Amino acid sequence: MVQIDVPIAFAIGTIFADAAHKQLQTGRPEYYYHTFSKNIIFQIFFFSWIPAYFLLNYFGWETTHMWWYEDSVTAYPYYVPIFIIIFFLAGIFGFKLGYWLVKRGRLLINRIVYVLIFLYSAVWIFGQTNSTFRLGTYAEWNAGTAPWFYEDRTFLFMLIFTLVVWGVALVVFILRLRGEGKHLDT
Repeated sequence: MVQIDVPIAFAIGTIFADAAHKQLQTGRPEYYYHTFSKNIIFQIFFFSWIPAYFLLNYFGWETTHMWWYEDSVTAYPYYVPIFIIIFFLAGIFGFKLGYWLVKRGRLLINRIVYVLIFLYSAVWIFGQTNSTFRLGTYAEWNAGTAPWFYEDRTFLFMLIFTLVVWGVALVVFILRLRGEGKHLDT
């Protein structure tokens, strides 16, 4: 859902800064650029295509049936490019905020930022299940005939598949960044 994809992209940036906090606290530019590039690589290959897929195939669900009344994202020719730009800016600025906090020794505040974003996302999803658990178009949702997410096997498969790809990749990136900083322990 776009209402959580952008904040989560921001949170991922702060998580990457957290995972590389030992390296980033040295102030060495090579650590900054290495971690920044890892964030961008993750956003490109393991995250950005997920909301793009759901926008193109499940537009009503991806927008939580809010504000956009047409059946397809193609009715809004600027939506996808604007979304992609905002998505990547969120990931970049999330990393920049995380770096700024980590560099100043505010690791706890950085962690609070991404935990709050994930809590917001959970509230968004589970606080309005009539929208977030329903597929279909805005018209179907508005008429009360939109199917439940689990009734569409393709959707369910892709939801599980994308969550696994995203989650496993995130854990791998975090562990590698943390491992790269182990030599800085003194």
